Amino acid sequence: MRRITLLCLISTFLFATFNARGAQNAGDSLLFEAAKCERIVFEAANPLEANAALLGKAECYKQAGLYREALATLERVRLYALPAGRRADITVQKSLCAFLAGDYDASMSYLQEIGVQTEYVEPRLKKDWLGMALTFLVPAGYIYAGAPGEGAVSTALNAGSVAWIVLNLNAGLPVAALLGGALALSYTFLGAQERVAELIAIHNSSVIDQAKREAAAGALLGLL
Repeated sequence: MRRITLLCLISTFLFATFNARGAQNAGDSLLFEAAKCERIVFEAANPLEANAALLGKAECYKQAGLYREALATLERVRLYALPAGRRADITVQKSLCAFLAGDYDASMSYLQEIGVQTEYVEPRLKKDWLGMALTFLVPAGYIYAGAPGEGAVSTALNAGSVAWIVLNLNAGLPVAALLGGALALSYTFLGAQERVAELIAIHNSSVIDQAKREAAAGALLGLL
């Protein structure tokens, strides 16, 4: 039984290693082909030959998952040497590469160049001032920012600071109460305000990116 288990583990390891090496070899092959295309571009006798090599190089990058490099290569295509219809196709490919690279603003911008409008609508965002105001009602600020777990931790820290103040005041140690509990309470409260503002900024950025992604994706699906 142990021998069978050992053989299975060895087979699994070898299979995973083979797949990893195969993927690496495929990626290296694509990059090699991209380098060959660049050589052709350098030696091209006319714009048509250079464009064909650049398009081949961009395709190699796309297959390798290097979408930013593919976009940079497509930017080098001499559009003046292409028919009008072909120019629009190249622009759509630029938009697709920008989309796959996560640059949704650029993706929509390329589409607008060829007259394709996206259905992007500015999403509703959380308000900084409201989040800051709600931090006075612990842990409402964190809950509004979408982080109730952090709100619970902040509440516990604030409660601990208050408890420290009360205990030291009852023990006749006002200096310890002020230097310990009061400073800790001030730190946790101000820290909560900064953290809530940061969480709201992260949330709003994510919502905007998602809205742009959906708008660009909808427009591209209608073209591809």
